[in-house]
Formats: sequence, C-alpha cells, structure tokens
Amino acid sequence: MLETRIVPDMTSVDHEVNGMVSGGCVNESIYLFAKDEELTIRLAAEAGVQPYRITEKGMWESLVSKFTKNSDDRLDQLESLGLTKQMVESLESEIQDGKIVLVCDKS
Repeated sequence: MLETRIVPDMTSVDHEVNGMVSGGCVNESIYLFAKDEELTIRLAAEAGVQPYRITEKGMWESLVSKFTKNSDDRLDQLESLGLTKQMVESLESEIQDGKIVLVCDKS
C-alpha cells in the first residue's frame, strides 16, 4: 500500500516524515521528490529518507542533467513505485509548483 503526502515547503518535511513514520512507514521506505535534484538529495538526507534518484549517473549523464529537466526521471521513478499514471501526473504538477512529495511504500 502506498501513502503519498504533498508538503508545501521545506520547513514542513520533517513534520510530515514523522507523521508517516507514526502511521507505520519506515524511513527506508519513504521517498522524497522535489523539483531540483540537489534539493531532493539534501532534504532527503536531512529527513533520513530516500531521494528519488537512487541510481548512480556517469559523468556524461550528470553533465546532460544540468541542462535538461529531470521530470522524466521523476515520472519513471513515481511509476516504478506503483502509482497510477493519473496520480503521477498530478504529483508532478505539484512538484513543478515547488511543492515536495513524499511517497511511502508500506508493503
């Protein structure tokens, strides 16, 4: 079972993560999605959860990602967690608006 939360700003991430943990999620099963990859990694580390980009990138891929948006990677990762295409598109819209999305896989 998946639980999703839309977090309005960076200052609320810890509060929402704690709420998810209280509801039965474990930190290792909570994934954080944000508009910017560096922000995603920083917030995930601070909150003790997983950043959405788990795979390592080579030098070329890192260079290319600096000049392209990473929304396709986000969409693929959200879908791989088992979310419907409609839900993925809705969450991507929230991310593009600057919000942070948390997804917990409770299975």
